[in-house]
Amino acid sequence: MEQPAEASIFLSWCHGDLAAKEALLSHLHLGTLAGVRIAWWEDSHLLLGADWRRQILARLAACDYGLLLLSPGFFASRFILDEELPRLLGPDADKVLPVMLKRVPLDGSRDLHGLDTRQIFTGSGGRCFTETRGAGRERFALDLTTAIRHRVLSDAA
Repeated sequence: MEQPAEASIFLSWCHGDLAAKEALLSHLHLGTLAGVRIAWWEDSHLLLGADWRRQILARLAACDYGLLLLSPGFFASRFILDEELPRLLGPDADKVLPVMLKRVPLDGSRDLHGLDTRQIFTGSGGRCFTETRGAGRERFALDLTTAIRHRVLSDAA
């Protein structure tokens, strides 16, 4: 039996988007992917008293991918823009998996800090996650999970 491809994911998100992030994560089942083993980490995994900045930067350096939950708040976060994005999308890095969590215009009216040149995951009809309901949310998460699996397997080949 062939060993699964392994990947570690750093979850990058705006804390103002907690409810939307939790809703999306409740539908993602990354542990059920065939041929892929995913480990993920986010800053809410930090332990009491931990040196949060040092641990976040260490996780960013060690991760294979950054799952970026895009929203207006994401692009308003100085820490994301100054610390996370340069490490995930810098000249020596190509680790981004951008997902449209909340609607952000892609018409050139906003500075997307280099993400405008990347394929950003949206649901059917170009919907962001928060524009979906019920079965549409499940479909969004299923399609996202499939896209993540495809990327990991493609990079591992």
